[in-house]
Amino acid sequence: MEPVTYSLKLSRTNTEEYYSDVRRFTDEVLLKTEESVTSIVNEYINYINKFKLEDVREKEEYILELLSFGILWRTYANQALSVKHAPFITLSKMGEWRKKHQRIKPFIDLSRGILISLFLLPEKLKQNNLPVPSLDQIDHVCKWFEATGEFREEAIRFIGWRAFWGTLDSTKHKEIFSAIAEFRNWFEVRSNAMLGKYTYNVEKFISDTRNKYRWREDRISCTRKQIEYHLNMVGAELMNRAFRKEFNTTDATALLLPGCMRARSKDECEAIKEPKGLKCIGCEPKCRVNHLRIIGTKKKFEVYIIPHASDLSLWSPKKGEPNRGVVASACVTTLVEGGWELKRYGVPAQCVLLDYSGCRKHWHPEGIQTTLNTHELERIIEKRIN
Repeated sequence: MEPVTYSLKLSRTNTEEYYSDVRRFTDEVLLKTEESVTSIVNEYINYINKFKLEDVREKEEYILELLSFGILWRTYANQALSVKHAPFITLSKMGEWRKKHQRIKPFIDLSRGILISLFLLPEKLKQNNLPVPSLDQIDHVCKWFEATGEFREEAIRFIGWRAFWGTLDSTKHKEIFSAIAEFRNWFEVRSNAMLGKYTYNVEKFISDTRNKYRWREDRISCTRKQIEYHLNMVGAELMNRAFRKEFNTTDATALLLPGCMRARSKDECEAIKEPKGLKCIGCEPKCRVNHLRIIGTKKKFEVYIIPHASDLSLWSPKKGEPNRGVVASACVTTLVEGGWELKRYGVPAQCVLLDYSGCRKHWHPEGIQTTLNTHELERIIEKRIN
């Protein structure tokens, strides 16, 4: 099967080689940080401690934030800085409304698609030379990131870094952004060598379908660059490492799956609607969600189907509920954003990438039933138990 954009399977029957490759490359990324950006991360942690801004998180998470800033800045800053006036606050609020009001979500998405294309994605871009971005430029780009709805969690974290950079002089700024750019450039070349075989169809997909997404709410999500796929692949692995200790202390586990894993359409699926999502009841023996439900019965985890852009705050810990960890699965372009959102709500989480994208709403006109690596899922669950 030709991948829509990416495929962790290639021509093989499973994705074990991918998980071996991404773990090996993530180790390499962490080694590279020692000679490039670890000192910046340590200074940021000292800043957080000095002003008691938050409980210090695992270093892998801060490294991911810094790498994300470098890559997303290079990819989108010119576009964002070419936008002088836009309804940033309205678009940001609409991004939240679509999660909380599923009944009117189609109307919100239609409006957002038009507004995003009119205001956030100008045809003519300013050619900004940005070796050392100013703090005002970072503020503006962060507003743009949040308004898109695709980078809200990144924007929240970048604002923290921006506050730190605001305490430094211009010479230090130049050193930091030079180091970030060097790290980003290395990542772009090396990630293509290590992970490019899994994402080779991304640029062709963008070229072939660019006009199709012009007025759509998912335009940015579905036209992400190849390097962004690589960033999120490594990001998922870094997140799993950073969040694992807390996840392993939980007493119960829930697996959150996207609707594209169902064998039946959403109208035919007999899953029971519950406050946190749809609970699979095994209505279709050949359904991959049902297969994971059966594994969950043996391994003692629950399975929920979560519609796209659901309100993940529903999974935040509640008084009287068990200390529940979450394993979430989604495609490469959305998984890291969801992982950071769960983190913000205090949900101990791990993630498993879908082997490929295929949902009818975003990626494929007929829809392709997606799947995930059950061995990787079981490795995560067993680590929690053991």
